[in-house]
Amino acid sequence: MLAKLFMASLPAFIFIILFALLDKKLIRKKWFLLIGILLIGAIGSYICYRFEMHFGSYFKKVAVSTYLETLFYALFGVAIFEEGYKWLVSLGAIFVDKKAKPRHILIYTVFASIGFAWFENIVYFAFKYGIRALFERMFTAFPNHICNAIWMAYFLIIFNKSKGKKKWLYLILSLVIPIIIHGVYNSFLYQGNPKLLEYHAVYVIIMYIATALLAKKIIKESK
Repeated sequence: MLAKLFMASLPAFIFIILFALLDKKLIRKKWFLLIGILLIGAIGSYICYRFEMHFGSYFKKVAVSTYLETLFYALFGVAIFEEGYKWLVSLGAIFVDKKAKPRHILIYTVFASIGFAWFENIVYFAFKYGIRALFERMFTAFPNHICNAIWMAYFLIIFNKSKGKKKWLYLILSLVIPIIIHGVYNSFLYQGNPKLLEYHAVYVIIMYIATALLAKKIIKESK
C-alpha cells in the first residue's frame, strides 16, 4: 500500500517542486496560502465527484453513445465541474493576493490543480488500482490537470491586468478554454474505442507541446 501511495503522490511532489522553483520568494512569504490552495483543491476532487455522480445519471451511457454525445457528457458532465471548481479556487487566491504577479497567478492555479489531482490519485486510484495505473496517470491524467491549469492561468493573468469590457472576456475564456481542453481529452477515452485512443495519443502530444510553449511564454513575460 505504501508503494501505491508513493506512486500516487510522486507526480504531485514533482510538480510542486518544479513550480515552486519559479519563485522561491513567494514560497517563503505565501507558504500558508499555497498549502491552503492545495488543501482546498483536494477537497474539490470529492465535491466534483459527487456532482458528477449526480448529474452523470442524466446523460446517456457512453457505451451506447455517439462520439458527439460522449463529448457533450465529457464537457458538461465532468469537465465543467472540475475546471469550474479549480477556477473558483484560483480566483479566490488572486482575491487574497491582490498584488499577485503573473508567475504568482500561474503558481496558484497550478497548485489548485495539483491538490485536486493528488487527492484523486490517492482516493480514487491508489485504493482501487495497481501501480501500473498510477504510473500511467503520472504521464497522462495528472499532467492533463496541470495543462488545464496553465491555460487557465494564462487568461487569468490577462484578465488581472486588463481594463474595460475585454477584461471580462478573458475571465470567461479562463474558464471555457480549460473546460474544452479537459472535455476533449476525456472524450477520446470514455468509450475505449481503439481509433479514438489513437486520436487521444496525438491530442496529448500536441497539447503537451502547446502548453509547454505557453508556460515558457508566461514565465518569460513575468520576469
